[in-house]
Amino acid sequence: MRVVAILPILIILGITVAAATTTNSSLLNSTQIQSYAQKIPAPPSNLFQEILYYIGHGYNWLVGIIQNILQITLLKQDPGLANTYANIIAWLIPLTALYILLTVLEVARRFIGYIIAAGWIFLIVVLFLAR
Repeated sequence: MRVVAILPILIILGITVAAATTTNSSLLNSTQIQSYAQKIPAPPSNLFQEILYYIGHGYNWLVGIIQNILQITLLKQDPGLANTYANIIAWLIPLTALYILLTVLEVARRFIGYIIAAGWIFLIVVLFLAR
């Protein structure tokens, strides 16, 4: 099991060594980065309103789908309750997805932390050995 966990670290370290042995002419300098950044167009002035519109539209679409499913299946006798339950379910679905995403990101954060620590250690070792 530890071999599987160490394998990505070894791959990252190999990439680091390959990058450390290349010349600096292939890297971007700050002037090039600034020139590329100036070419990026500005966002539209009503971007935030458009994002909120699409979020609201998506929420209403999700509520409608859940409401139709509830009216057809579980709440045939009282379809009026479907709207209430559909709103509750529509709130719980993204919260659950966010919770799962944050859990996965926490695991990824730890894994990336190990890779960063190994990369710094490897870089320091390479610098001392290159001397």
